[in-house]
Amino acid sequence: MWKKSKVTDQTASGQGVGGAEGGLTEEKGIKKRSKVPGVMITQFVEEIPEGKSHPDFTRKPIALTIQEGKLAIFKAIVIGDPQPEVTWSRANGEITDKEKFQNKYDDVSHEHTLEIPNVTSDEADTYKCFATNEYGKAVCTVVLNIIEVGFKKKKEMKKTEEGSAEPVEFRKILKKRDGTREEKPMESEEKVWEILLSADKKDYESICAEYGITDFRGMLKRLKQMKKEREEEIAQFVEKIGKLKPITVSAEDSASFEIDMDLKDPSSRIFLYKDGVMVPYTKELDLEQKHNLKQVGKKFIFTIKNLDPKDAGLYQVDVEGVPVFSTDFKIPPVEFAVKIQEVKAEERQDALFQCVLTVPLNEITWMGKNCPLQNDDKFEITVSEDKLIHKLLVKDCLPLDSGIYAAVAGIKSCNAWLIVEADKNPETKGKKKERKTTMAGASDLDLEKIAQEQQEKYKKDMEAAMLAAKKAQADREAAEAAADAEAEAARAAAKAAKDAARAGAGAGDASADAAPKKKKTTKKVVKKMVAPAADGSAGADGAAEGGAAGQAGADGMVEVEVEVEVEEDDEEEEVVVGKKKRVRDGPLIPDTVVDPGVHFHSGLEDCSANVGEPAELVCKLSSEDCEGVWYKDGEEIKSSDGITISKDGTYHKLKIHNVTGEYAGTYRFEADGRKTESTIVVEDPPRFDSEGLKEFVVPITVKKGHKATFKMPFGGRDPVKIQWYLEGEELSDESNIRIEHTEGHSRLLLNKLQRKDSGEVKIKIKNEFGTTEAVTQLIVLDKPTPPMGPLEIIEASQNCIDIKWRGPKDSGGCKIDNYIMERQQVGRNTWKKLGLIGAEAHYKDSDVDHGRRYCYRIRVETEIGTSELMETEDVQAGTKAYPGAPSVPKVVSAFKDCINLAWSPPSNTGGTNILGYNMEKRKKGSNLWGPVNPPDEPIKGKTFGVKDVIEGMEYEFRVSAINNSGAGEFSTPSEFVFARDPKKPPGKVIDLKVTDSTYTTLCLSWTKPKDIEKVEDEAKGYFVEIRPAENPEWDRCNSNAITMTSFTVKGLKSMAMYWVRLIATNDGGEGQPQELDNYILAMPPPVRPRFTDAKIKSFMVVRAGNSARFNINFEASPWPEVTWLKDSGPVSKRVTISNAEGASQLLIPSAERCDTGIYTIMVKNIVGQETFSIEIRVTDEPKPPGPVEVEENVPGTVTVSWTPSPDEKRDDRLHYMVSKRDSNKRQWNTVADHIFNNKFTACNIMPGRDYQFRVYAKNDMGSSKPSESPKWSITGKKEKFLLNMPESKTCNLERPPKFLVPLKKHTAPEGYECYMSCAVRGDPTPHVTWYRNNISLNTNTNYYISNTCGVCSMLILRVGPKDTGEYKIIAENPLGRAECATKLTVRD
Repeated sequence: MWKKSKVTDQTASGQGVGGAEGGLTEEKGIKKRSKVPGVMITQFVEEIPEGKSHPDFTRKPIALTIQEGKLAIFKAIVIGDPQPEVTWSRANGEITDKEKFQNKYDDVSHEHTLEIPNVTSDEADTYKCFATNEYGKAVCTVVLNIIEVGFKKKKEMKKTEEGSAEPVEFRKILKKRDGTREEKPMESEEKVWEILLSADKKDYESICAEYGITDFRGMLKRLKQMKKEREEEIAQFVEKIGKLKPITVSAEDSASFEIDMDLKDPSSRIFLYKDGVMVPYTKELDLEQKHNLKQVGKKFIFTIKNLDPKDAGLYQVDVEGVPVFSTDFKIPPVEFAVKIQEVKAEERQDALFQCVLTVPLNEITWMGKNCPLQNDDKFEITVSEDKLIHKLLVKDCLPLDSGIYAAVAGIKSCNAWLIVEADKNPETKGKKKERKTTMAGASDLDLEKIAQEQQEKYKKDMEAAMLAAKKAQADREAAEAAADAEAEAARAAAKAAKDAARAGAGAGDASADAAPKKKKTTKKVVKKMVAPAADGSAGADGAAEGGAAGQAGADGMVEVEVEVEVEEDDEEEEVVVGKKKRVRDGPLIPDTVVDPGVHFHSGLEDCSANVGEPAELVCKLSSEDCEGVWYKDGEEIKSSDGITISKDGTYHKLKIHNVTGEYAGTYRFEADGRKTESTIVVEDPPRFDSEGLKEFVVPITVKKGHKATFKMPFGGRDPVKIQWYLEGEELSDESNIRIEHTEGHSRLLLNKLQRKDSGEVKIKIKNEFGTTEAVTQLIVLDKPTPPMGPLEIIEASQNCIDIKWRGPKDSGGCKIDNYIMERQQVGRNTWKKLGLIGAEAHYKDSDVDHGRRYCYRIRVETEIGTSELMETEDVQAGTKAYPGAPSVPKVVSAFKDCINLAWSPPSNTGGTNILGYNMEKRKKGSNLWGPVNPPDEPIKGKTFGVKDVIEGMEYEFRVSAINNSGAGEFSTPSEFVFARDPKKPPGKVIDLKVTDSTYTTLCLSWTKPKDIEKVEDEAKGYFVEIRPAENPEWDRCNSNAITMTSFTVKGLKSMAMYWVRLIATNDGGEGQPQELDNYILAMPPPVRPRFTDAKIKSFMVVRAGNSARFNINFEASPWPEVTWLKDSGPVSKRVTISNAEGASQLLIPSAERCDTGIYTIMVKNIVGQETFSIEIRVTDEPKPPGPVEVEENVPGTVTVSWTPSPDEKRDDRLHYMVSKRDSNKRQWNTVADHIFNNKFTACNIMPGRDYQFRVYAKNDMGSSKPSESPKWSITGKKEKFLLNMPESKTCNLERPPKFLVPLKKHTAPEGYECYMSCAVRGDPTPHVTWYRNNISLNTNTNYYISNTCGVCSMLILRVGPKDTGEYKIIAENPLGRAECATKLTVRD
C-alpha cells in the first residue's frame, strides 16, 4: 500500500537534495513547509511508501545571545523513518574543528546538540541544522549572537559611518542579535513588491507604470497572497498597526515617517533597513547620530537628519525580523537656481514668493511657520508651463501673516521672511481698511529668462546623458559582435579541419575508382556588420584570431571579415552562415551578407473578447514585401468562414468575426524568421435571450391570492450565480416562493400573492466575467381602501351642501370607476341611497332642508370590487356665517371739526358678500362706545370722515363688517387722535450723546427739542435709527415712538462700526434727524489688559504622556489679540490654544519632554498689552542610577560614588538621595538629599559593623528604584588583651594642616540646597575659616558650617544668585597654613 504525498511548488532549477553539509546536488525534489515555523522540507521522491516518512523537526534550535567566553548549546529533536542523519553547518566558515564544535546525541531524550565552548565573536554567525534520510531532507536556521566584553557602541558606529567597515561586516560590528534578517542589497523586483505592500491602492497604477509591470491582474493576485502571509507574520509580534505615514521632507534638512503600532511585547526589538542593509539609529536626542527613533505612546517616528542624496532608497522597519512597513525615499537631483527673497508688504496687500529650479518638478512643498501650505482662499500656489518657476501668493496680508516662509524641493530648501507693515495712519485707526490691488515681492529678476537658461542646460545635460548611454550600448554590441565573429570563425575552422581529415582518409579509395564527385577545399569570406567598440576598433582581437580584417563603414558600423575553409563539389552543397541558410549549385564564391532582415515595429498584443463579439490581432513589420504565416496553438491557420487574414502594407491582421470558446488560445505570427505571440482570452459573461427579455420586461398583473410566474432564458459560462429580488430584497425558497434553475433557464414562482407584494422584480446573473440584470413589474390587484378624510365643506347654505374629500390611499391597482354615496338626516334611522356619482371626489347635494343636519357614507368602486365605507361628520344646511373683523382703522387726517379714517375689509367674509360697515367712537377716559352712523344706514365704502367731534377732545374708533348673516366682530380700536388742526413737526433733539456701551448694546441720552410757536411744536416721541458703516440704509430700532429721553440699542455686532441718529415726532410728523458727530464702535469703554486670577501658577510639572492644561482669565476692552509663545518663539502645532471671552487655555494633549519650556501669553489691544509666563516641565519618574561603589579615604568616613542616572542629561532638576543601613539598626535612614553630583561622604563609620548604601534618583515626579551598594565593613580585630607598660617615650604627633579631600566644583539650581565638604588633617587641630569672594562666612547665619573629625562641611539651604562666586577654606595651626578653593554656579 502506497500513499501519495501532496505535491507543492517544484524546486527551482539549480536546487536539489542537500548533502551532509547542506550542499545542493542536481537531483530535483518537492519542497514542502513543516508545521514547525521556519523549517523547510525537501522531499526526494514523489510517493513515499506506507509507514515511511521524510525527516521533520519536532523541536528546532533556539537562537542564542550570550556573553563572550560562555558555552553555547543548540538542541534539536527530529523524526522520520528511517532515522534521519543530523548534520550542522554555518554560513561563514567551517565547523570541522571537533574540539570547538561538538556534535552529540542523547539516546534518552533523543536530542541532537551542537556545543560550542568558550565562544568568541568569530563564532557569531547563522547556523543550519540538516536532517536527512533517503526520502527527504529538513532544514532550519538559527542565529548565534555574541556580546563582546568591553564593546563600545559609539566607537563602532563611528567606524561604520566613516566607511572603515564594509557593509557585509556590519552584522559583526553591531553583534547581530536574534530577530534581525540577513543583510543583502535588495533586488529591484523585491523592492517593488515591498513598496506595493505598504502603498495605498490608489498608487498601484503609478508604481506599476514606474517599474514596468504590465500584468496588473496577476500583480493584484500575487500581492493579495503576499499581504496575507505578511499579516500572519506581523501578527506574531504586533497587536495592531495603522496610520502609516510615508516619508516626507521638512524645511529643517530632515525627513521623517511615522507608524502607529501596538506591540504585543513592548520589549520587542525594532530594526531599520535601507535597501536591505541595516542602519544604526538612536533613541536618544543625539545630534551626532544620523538616524533617530522617537516613540510617543504607540506612535513611532523615524527621522533622518542632515539629508544627502545618498539617503535615497527603500526604508524598511522590522520588528523581530518581520518587515512591517516600507517607504520609498526618492531624492530628485534638483537645486534652486533662484531662491525666494524677503518680502515687505503693507497691510491688506498681496505678497509673492517665487523661485526657479534647475530641474522641472510638478510641485514643491511650501511651508509657512513650519506648517505645509495648500491652495485655498489665503494662499495661491502656481507653477509655470516648463515646471521650473514656482510661486506662492499670500493674499490680503495682515500682521498675523508675518513670519518665515520656506520652499522645499527634494532635500533642498530655502526660506525668507514676510514682513507685514501695519498701517500707522491715525485717521484710519479703528476703521476697516480697503484691500489693496498692488502686490509686494514681484522681483525685478527676469525669472523667465533664468528659467529658459535652466531649461536649455537641462536639455543639454539630458542629450549628453543619452549620447553616453548610446555609446555604452554601442560598445556592448560591438564587443558581443566581435565575440560572435570569433566564435563563428573558430567553429568554421574546426569544421574545415574535420572535413579535411575525413577527405584525407578516403583519398586511397578515390584514386582506385572513378570519383563521381570532385571535391576541393577553398576559402570563404564571411562579412558581418557590427557596432564599433568604444576605442574605435571593431573587435580587433577577435578578428585577428579568425584571420579577418576590420574596417569602419560609412554608416558607423564595422564590417568584420572571417575566412573559413570549406569543401566544394560539383553538386548541391549546403552552407550555413549565421542564421541564413542558402543552397547553391556549383562552386561556392565569396558572399557578403549585409541585409539586417525584417523586424517588427509593433508586435501582437494580448486581447480579451466576449463570446459573439469580433476580435482582431494586428502587428506591423518593417517591410511591405514580406509575407508571414499565422499559427494558433502551434498549428498554421488560414482565412476561413470565421477568420479573415489580411495584409495592408506593413500591417498584418487576423480578424475573428464571431468569437466562440474554440478561438481562445495562443496566436503566433512568423515572418522571415521573426515571430511575435499574443493570447486571446474568450470571456463569456452572462447575457439574456433577446426574445425572452422582451417578454420578461412586460409587467405581470394578477389578482390577490393568485400566483405569478417569471421565466428568463440566459447564456454564459458556468458557474453562474442567479439571484431574484422583489423590491430590492433577495428572495429564497419559502412556502409561497419557489425558485427553479435549469441549464440556460431560471424560473420564479410566487404563490398566494397579496397587494403588498406589488413592486419591482429583478433577476441578477453573475459569473467570473461580469454581471447582468433585468427588471420587470409585478402588479397585484385588490379591492380599494376606503376614501380618506377629512371632509372639506365648500358650501353649506340653506339651498345646498357642497362637499369634497380625498381619494383612497390605495386604489387596489385599478382605476376608480365610481363613488357610491348614502345620506342620513341626523335624528333618523334610515339611510337614503344617492347612487353612483362618478369618479370625482366631489358632490353637491341640492335636496336639503334649511337648518337640517346631514351625515354621508362614501364607498369606492373599481372593477375588482367595492371598498369599505367612510362615514363623514354632520353637516348643517343653511348655517349662519358672520364676517370677520376688518383691519385696525388708520387716521388719514385730523382737523378740529373732522377726522378722516380708512381700513381694509376682513379676510373672512362668512361665505357671502360684504354689504357695508358700522363704525363706533369713544372718548379717551370713557368706557362707552357710541355709533357714528345710523344702524340702518351702513357705510358703503372703506373710508369715512367723522364730523361729530368736539375740538380739543381725543377719540379712538373701531369698525365691524356686515353680510347677509348680520354684523360681525368689531376691529381693534385705532390710535387716539385729537380733533384739532395739524401740528408742526418738532425740531432736532439737543445734546445727543452715548452714556455707556458694551459689545452688543449702546446707551443713548438726549434733551427735548425747543418748542417754537408756529415753527416747531412740542415732540410727543422719538425714534432711534442706526446704520452699519458698510450699509447705506438706516434701520429703526423702535417701531413705536418712545416718550423717554434715553434708550438702549441692543443686538449690535461686536466691534462693528455704527452711525446713530435720533428723530423727534408728534402729530404733525417727524422732525429733522440729529446724528452723532462720529461713528460708534460696539465695545465697552477701553480697558488695558489685566489678568484677573488671584493666584496664578508660574510653574507646572507634567508627567510625560499626560495632558498639560493651563487656564488664565483676563479682562480687556476692546477684545484683545491673544498670542502664546514658547521660549520666545511660536508654539508647536501639537499645542492647542483655545480663546474665549475673557479667558484663554493652553492644552498639550500628550506631553513630551521636548514640550518643556517657558510659555508666555501676550494679551494686547489698542490700549496696551500684558504678559505672563509659566514654566511647564515635562518629565517622568527617573531611571535608577548605575552601580554604587564604596571607598574609604579617611578613617571613620567612606565615600559613596555611583554612575549617573541616564536621565541626568535630560533633566537639570534631577538630584540624588542616599540612605544608609548598618548591621546593628537594620533599618534604612536617609543620610543625604538634594545631591547634584555623583559622590557623597558618610561620617561616623564604626569598625566592626556592616554598612549598605542605597542611592535614589529624584526629580519633580518622584524617585526612582534604588541602586544598592554591596556590603562594606571595617573588620575589628579581636586579640588577647595584654597590658605591657612600656617605658614612656615622648611622641611628637604635631604636623601642619593638609587637605586630604579637596573641595569640588558645584552647580545648583536656584532655590535648591548646596552641600560642600572636604577633609583636612593637622596637629594641633587646625582652625578652619570659610570665605566667599574673600569675605569670611564663619559668622554668617545663612550658612551652616561644621567640622567633625576633620571633615569640614558647609550647607546653603536655598541657593540664590547672590551665592554665586568663589568659595575658599583656610586651615591654620601654629605649624602652618593650608587652603582650598572652588566655585559655585547657580542656574535659573
